[in-house]
Amino acid sequence: MTRHRRPLSPPGVLAAGLAVGALSWLGPAFISGAFEPYDTGLGLLANQFLLCVPVAVLAWRYQVAAAFIFLIGAYVGMNAYAYGFGGSETRAWAALGAVVSLLLLLLPAGLAAAVSLFRRLRSGSSRTDDAG
Repeated sequence: MTRHRRPLSPPGVLAAGLAVGALSWLGPAFISGAFEPYDTGLGLLANQFLLCVPVAVLAWRYQVAAAFIFLIGAYVGMNAYAYGFGGSETRAWAALGAVVSLLLLLLPAGLAAAVSLFRRLRSGSSRTDDAG
């Protein structure tokens, strides 16, 4: 019995990424007390957790493209939140912050690629097992 997945709406995935991107700055600030998630180890861990979980789920259940659409939204959400709710110093360094926040997406992007590769290898081996 095969389960049918609901089709994903790219604008919906993008919007979810925007929300989670903002949350990936807001949540760690509550946990660590620092505005920027990479200022403390705990804040960085919380940020990466909030970004990696939905990315892994999207890459596993759907396609790696959905995970990357999500990450584009997360990137915009992180930077919009930092610019909108940060102090004047954060806004002054917004261009550098936009570059540095790309580093926060390396682990989630790598995870999306790894999960997608594992999924493809797993589905390919099950097809060969069924054929033989």
